[in-house]
Parts: sequence; structure tokens; C-alpha cells
Amino acid sequence: MFKMKKILISLALLGITLSVMAADIHYNSDPEEFLVYNRRNSKIYNYFLLKPAENISCTLINVDTLNVYSRTIINNVFSLNYQYKVKIGNIEKVLEKFAKLSKTSRSVNGENISSYNKFAKKINEEKVSFTLTNISQNDLVFKISANNVVTSNKEIDYIRYTPSFYGGEKTLVINQKEYTYYIPKSDKIQLTLEGPIVLKIISRMLFDTNYINDSGYRYRVFDNREFFTEFTEKAYKSKSSWISNEPDLIPSTGDVNIIKLSAGIHHISIEDKDKNRDLIFRFYINKESVEIEKQ
Repeated sequence: MFKMKKILISLALLGITLSVMAADIHYNSDPEEFLVYNRRNSKIYNYFLLKPAENISCTLINVDTLNVYSRTIINNVFSLNYQYKVKIGNIEKVLEKFAKLSKTSRSVNGENISSYNKFAKKINEEKVSFTLTNISQNDLVFKISANNVVTSNKEIDYIRYTPSFYGGEKTLVINQKEYTYYIPKSDKIQLTLEGPIVLKIISRMLFDTNYINDSGYRYRVFDNREFFTEFTEKAYKSKSSWISNEPDLIPSTGDVNIIKLSAGIHHISIEDKDKNRDLIFRFYINKESVEIEKQ
């Protein structure tokens, strides 16, 4: 009798597990992937891109609450409004959102994007169609999720990478650990990589001890001699790191940017053309790309 009760309990638990696992978002076509990197938590989030007038449809299966996260690509402005349309079953709704440049997130391809806006809707049907349409004049990116659907955000393991062309090295010390950073030569640092690969760039500005205020800097990235993107950063003196054997130099806090490179050979050039700005760089690539290359 006891054994029978254990079997019944196990079957009941299995039924609960299966009902939870049955929740799903099934896309009717493959959306164009758009990866967003959050510098605050070092995670990469999976979004998809919709250009003006484009749409994507999917089927919601046993979804409890639908969540739509939206952003827009921002070019040469700080803020703007955008619109998109959702259709759940036979019900349509037009949403208008205010977009402001994100301080923590960027596309892995270098585009500036807005902070996310969220639309949430309780779903009362076991199976319902859902369509999302970009009705604005801007490129929009979306992430669709549900409270009872498990979604994964990529956590990437990185290994250090040494550039092929640079001017020299500086040793940065943090918590008694030493890190090698690279100095540009003739205003540039160069790397040769084979994609698909993810490149992580850590940049810092060097202050002299008499400099009081914060300051900004920028650098450009070129891929096979073509302009890829430009990163603009705000530099603040670090309180926890210093340059070994150079007490007159104070490094800024590290700024992290990530770019994703497609399959093929990439001759990457990091260029700093601004005068009176001394920058240092450290590079990482995703460990998975090395493991794939070895196979």
C-alpha cells in the first residue's frame, strides 16, 4: 500500500512537472537575432530585430502572463518616441513608448539602443496566436517572454587575448592582482580574429595626479579596414586600482564593451585619434570560440 502511494505521488508530481514544461512560445518563423550586452551585470540578452512594417507571429501555449520588452536603435539623438502593434487572438492594441538612450546596454554590434520598455498581458487561453508589428519609422528590437516559460540569458566564459600590434604594456593592480593592459602605437591597436567570435574590450583612461574633474573619451573600431562602431565613455578616477611603478598615473574605472563578429577572418583595429588622451586596453575572447577551433 505504501509503495502504491509513492507511485501515485510520483505520478502526480510528474503531471505537475509536465504541465509546467508544456508552457512554450512557438515562433512561426525565425526572427533576426539581435544581441544586447548589459555592462552592469555582464550578461548578453537575446532580442530580435523588426524593421519598419515588419512583423513576427508566434503561438502562446499555456502561457500565464505575456511580457514584451522593446527597445529602439538610437542614432544621433538622445530620446524619441516609437510605436508598435500587438495582436493577441482577435484583439489588437497599439502601444506608444518613450525611448531614452540606455546608460548600461548596447548592441554587441555597436549600435546605441534605448532602455527597455515593458508591456505585460495576462493570458487566459491555453493556446492563442500572437503577432507583433513595428508600425514606427525606426528599427525596433524585442524580447518576448512569459512568467512560466524559462528563458536563458547567455553568460559567456572569456579568456585573455593579446593583440598583434600595439605600442607597449602597462601593469594595472587591483586587489593585489596584476593585469596587463596595452598601449596604442601610432594611435591604434590591431588584432586578427577568426569568427564567429565575441570580443570583449576593456578600456581605461590615464589621469595624472593633478587632474581633478571627470572626463570623456572615445575610440573607434574598424573591421577589415571598414568602420564598425565608435564607443564613447565617461572616465572617472578609479579608487581601487593603480599603475605599477608609476605613482603619477591614475587609471579610470574600466569600461567594458562587447562586439560579436561573424564567421571569417577579421582584422580589427582599435583607433584613438583624440589628442591629450592616454588610453589603455585589455582584450578577451569567448572561450567557446577557441574550443570550437580545436575540434
